[in-house]
Amino acid sequence: MERIVATLAVICILMVIVAGSGAFLLSNIFISKSKVDAVSATAKGVSLSLSEQVNLLDNLLDKMAQDPDIINAVAQNNPELLTNAEKKLADHFPGILSIEFILPEAKDPSKPTTTGMSFADLDIARKTFEKNQPTAIQGDLGADRHLAIARRIMQNDAAIGVVLARVNFDFIGRILSATPLEKGYIELRQGKLVLASTGEKLDQEEIDNDPVKVPNTEWELYYDNSSPTGVIEFSLMLAVVLIPALVVALGFVMGYRKLSDLLAQDMSWLTKAFKDILTEKPLGDYPVKLGETRNLISTLAQFKRVVNDKWFEM
Repeated sequence: MERIVATLAVICILMVIVAGSGAFLLSNIFISKSKVDAVSATAKGVSLSLSEQVNLLDNLLDKMAQDPDIINAVAQNNPELLTNAEKKLADHFPGILSIEFILPEAKDPSKPTTTGMSFADLDIARKTFEKNQPTAIQGDLGADRHLAIARRIMQNDAAIGVVLARVNFDFIGRILSATPLEKGYIELRQGKLVLASTGEKLDQEEIDNDPVKVPNTEWELYYDNSSPTGVIEFSLMLAVVLIPALVVALGFVMGYRKLSDLLAQDMSWLTKAFKDILTEKPLGDYPVKLGETRNLISTLAQFKRVVNDKWFEM
């Protein structure tokens, strides 16, 4: 009996451990996924905030490019009027670093330009003559890096010039630093160029999550949750496995001891009843605990009577 009870206990404990291990793995997967989902939702919120800020600057420059004074200054190509127009735009554009007008002759790369613009700025200005380009970060790291916004100046449905605004992009850092991110990491990129980041990246592995596109820009937000499962979370998941197994083991130990005590008492009364039957003493009251033992005593008494009846018949 001890071997049977022990075997059953081991089987039940193994079943609990297997089931608990499955729950442990699923819990770990669900927790990790929920963390990544939380960072993903945060990244989408940051994307919308960045897009709204860029749209605000784009729309503002669009309206300025439609100002009659601006159109007239570019159409006449009058240096004095252009200087006044640049000052007017600079006084009303937030975070402005510089304003410049690019005329149609700058579209031809073979012709020299006196603007002093970087190649990247000149390239985006030339492309803007065909259609407005997405707002982008230009320039080397440091004082030369800026946010470039270029918009066409239209007259009679034709592009007569481009206004290029170089803008401070510190709003990017402010938006990311204000992001409520307890765990995880978010990184803003333009191509391979990292513009800003928030959170803590625990390893240097490449982020494999699909990036979140920032509308109307060439920017993408890469996000990851590299933080390991916390001690409390790990303890809770481990408890899912160990506590049921310990309860089952404790139950079998207590059950085995109780059953052993009952069997020991019943065997003592069964032995006494068997002796009484053999010595033909009248059967008394045997306070056995198990119904099976009581049935066994009754069976022995009946067997004794049957044997006695057969004996007399002979």
